[in-house]
Formats: sequence, structure tokens, C-alpha cells
Amino acid sequence: MYHDQLNKVFDPIFFEFDGVMKRYVAFNIFFIVLCIAEVVLLGTFFALLAQSLILALSLAVVFFTFFAYFTLRIYFKTKKPEQLRLIKENYIRSCKVLLNYQEGVTEHYVALANACCKLANRLHAREYDYYLPPRWFASFTPWLEKFSCWWHWEDVHFMKELLLLEAVNEHIKMVKSQPTSLEAHASLANAYVMLSGLYIDPRKMEGYDDDRWIPENKFSELFDFKFRSTAERAIEEFKILGEYAPDDPWVHSQLAYSYHDLQMPHEEIKEYESIQKLVPDDKDNLYKLGMLYFQQGLNAKGLRVYEELKKAHYIKAESLIKYYGSYTTF
Repeated sequence: MYHDQLNKVFDPIFFEFDGVMKRYVAFNIFFIVLCIAEVVLLGTFFALLAQSLILALSLAVVFFTFFAYFTLRIYFKTKKPEQLRLIKENYIRSCKVLLNYQEGVTEHYVALANACCKLANRLHAREYDYYLPPRWFASFTPWLEKFSCWWHWEDVHFMKELLLLEAVNEHIKMVKSQPTSLEAHASLANAYVMLSGLYIDPRKMEGYDDDRWIPENKFSELFDFKFRSTAERAIEEFKILGEYAPDDPWVHSQLAYSYHDLQMPHEEIKEYESIQKLVPDDKDNLYKLGMLYFQQGLNAKGLRVYEELKKAHYIKAESLIKYYGSYTTF
């Protein structure tokens, strides 16, 4: 029942969010077209106006239009983050009303965090979809997707960041109310993993589409720093789980995934080795371990894994040897 009611909240939130996006673009396009039109008209009739006072008035109008545009643009650009925060607060308020939200109730923390994650997921790749052409105009889709992303990616990213940070805060509240709960720490760790995915280099993600335009800022040092700092928080939560449940293979696999995202292969290897000790019959895990051995130049260990998988008639054993020699120092 709650999820059905939550879906009804999405539509007004998206309408309000899209309204902010499109009004900003409409404002910019209006002034850009106006400025170009004024300059063109002034250039066209310059000879006729050169001997009259109307030329001075025309120049004043052009300069005033440019001045007004840049002044208002700064104002709207400064105001927009506050508008997005207000939309987020409206969404949180609506969710709390649906939940009859109460501080100290664990289920309410989880439900509100999930609602934030759900809306953030709905915003995935939305920056590309604002100006899609009709089917008969499909050849212009890549250009319009790029135009849409160029205008809107920062705002969509900012909104998702606000929502995922809110989800993290709700999970932190849950941990504070149940400090020794494995479920609470696991939920917080997963919230950090979701947040870190917001900053990860898109080129390192599965399903990366190199034909789709991606803003250069997503490859920036700031994004890399945010990704690493957030992923390290997730790892810290998984380490807490490791203290409480050292023999749980799931904990070690989550740590391995996090180390993989952080490009820490030696730590990743240790986690897969721990899983192998706990679940020696897990051939998929052994395959991953052998692949990492080869990729890190540990060829002797990799070959031992290869031989073991061949003896077990593991279906992907032959594909493992392809990674032999993949380690490079340059």
C-alpha cells in the first residue's frame, strides 16, 4: 500500500523538477535569441542609423540586454540549487506523511531511505531525455541527447546526490539506534556503495556506451576524490561486519567488490582468498581469484588455480588462461 502511494508522489515531484530544468533553459534561449536578433538588426541598419541619435539608443539597448542577461543568469544559477533542495524537502515531507514517520522507529528509517534511493534511481540518465525527437527524426537523437545532457546533467546529478545523502543519513540514524545490528551496518554500507556509484568514472562501469556523450567533469579529480572517500566509508562498514561475522562469505565478497571499485587489487585478492578458505567448493570465486592472480603478475598462483579448475571440469577453465601475461608494469 505504501509503495502504491509513493508512486503517486513521484509525478508531482518530477513535474516540479522538470519545470525548474526547462524554465532555466527557456530563459537562456530567450535571451540568447534576443541578443543575436538585436545585434543582427543593429548591423543591418547601422548605415541608416549612423547619422541619428537612434544609433546611440540602439547600442544602449543592446548593452542593457547583455547586462540584464548575465546578471539574471547569475541570479537564476544561484537560486536553482535552493529550488532543488526545496523539491527534495517536499518529497521527504510527503514520504514522512505517508509513513506517519517517527524518530526512533527502525522501519521508518529504512522506508524513508529506500524512498530516496527509489527516486534517485528514477532520475538515472534523465539528463539525456528532455528533448528527444519523434521517431521520424531519430537521426538527430545523439545531438539532442548531447544538448539535453549538456544543459541538465549537473542539476540531475545534484538532485540524485541530495537524495542519496538523505538515504545515508537515515541509515546512520538506524545504526545509532542499533549500534551492534549487522543488518543496520550492512544497510549503511550498501547506501555508501550506491552513493559512490554516483561519482564513479562511467568508463569503468559495465554497459558503458562510448557513443553517448559524457561531460568531462565526470572524469575530474573532484569526482574521483568523492568516489574514493565514499567507497572507503563503505569498506569501513563492511570491516565492522567482518569483526562481527568473520566467517560470512557475503561480507568478504562485498569488501572485494569495494576494493575492485577502488582499484586496490591486492586487497581484493585477500578477500577472495578468504572466501576460498570459507567456501572451497565455490569455483566461480576461484575463477575470479585466478583471474586476479594473472592480472597482478602472480602467474604461478594463477596456474595452480587453472589446473584445479581443469581437474574439476569447470566450464570457464580454458578462458582463464587467456589472462596469462596480462600483467604489465607500464
